[in-house]
Amino acid sequence: MLKTNTKIRYLLITNYLQLFAFSFFNPLFALYVLHLGAKPEIIGVAWGVNMYAAALTILLFGRYENQNSNKERLVVLGYFVLAAGAASFLLVSNVWQLLVVQIVNAVGLGMMTPAWRTAYAQSEDKGKEIMEWSLVDGGGRFFIATGAMVGSLIYKYFGFHGIFILIALVQLIAAVISLQLLKPPAVLHKEPIPLGPL
Repeated sequence: MLKTNTKIRYLLITNYLQLFAFSFFNPLFALYVLHLGAKPEIIGVAWGVNMYAAALTILLFGRYENQNSNKERLVVLGYFVLAAGAASFLLVSNVWQLLVVQIVNAVGLGMMTPAWRTAYAQSEDKGKEIMEWSLVDGGGRFFIATGAMVGSLIYKYFGFHGIFILIALVQLIAAVISLQLLKPPAVLHKEPIPLGPL
């Protein structure tokens, strides 16, 4: 069993849940844009808007968060924004609304990503840094792959609304779990939590 400290485990669990949830939808994004009645060329535009917004907010929040000592608070806030953004998909009926929701999700991601990476790096166990980063990248890909397969089944039986409801629920669970990161370090490290077979 691979052992990591409690804070690393909370950061990993919330990240895995976030990746798992959005992977229900990401492989189906092009199908969803067409479902809204848009032309095929709009698919790239809609995805590009999301990526531009995410890139810009990551850069902006990275600059701001560099001066903020409480990275964990921004991680928690980012997860709650992502949960709200996922629920907002339920209100989308055209491409313009989709672009707005994409921007909301990009803000959540931009707020969370620099702070999450910094909190993770600052919590690494000495001598286990490579293993712990492999859990981020390798473990994350397992959850992305699983989420993609699960998402296709959700779509088959419950459509896009079913996907968005489940994404929002999983993101909300991740957000609630991330609240543990706000506990004082002395308390946090006394609370061992399981991380499956790792």
